[in-house]
Amino acid sequence: MAVDSGQALLDLGDTSRAHQLITDGERLLSPARNKTKGVFLAYRAASYLDLKEPEPAAAAATQSLLLARHIGAPRCVSLVEDLLPRFQPYRHAQGVPELLQLAVA
Repeated sequence: MAVDSGQALLDLGDTSRAHQLITDGERLLSPARNKTKGVFLAYRAASYLDLKEPEPAAAAATQSLLLARHIGAPRCVSLVEDLLPRFQPYRHAQGVPELLQLAVA
């Protein structure tokens, strides 16, 4: 699956290619696979953080967190919560304060 390859590349530091594979994998999902979509969004957020792009990272993480809470997906919530310390240096970037506030709500 594209997202699995994307996550492997993310772990190896190839964030540009990883981001593309994760995005491709997300597009292939049916709407019934919302838990998987939440995971993909968290992976996308991580890849954007690796690229030092906090705004799209915050957008993806926020979307993942909202979706995870809505459908009751604790793994997705944990994935986003694990990313929160990486957002601290960017706490003034667009979308980051809102993500941090949402995470504690």
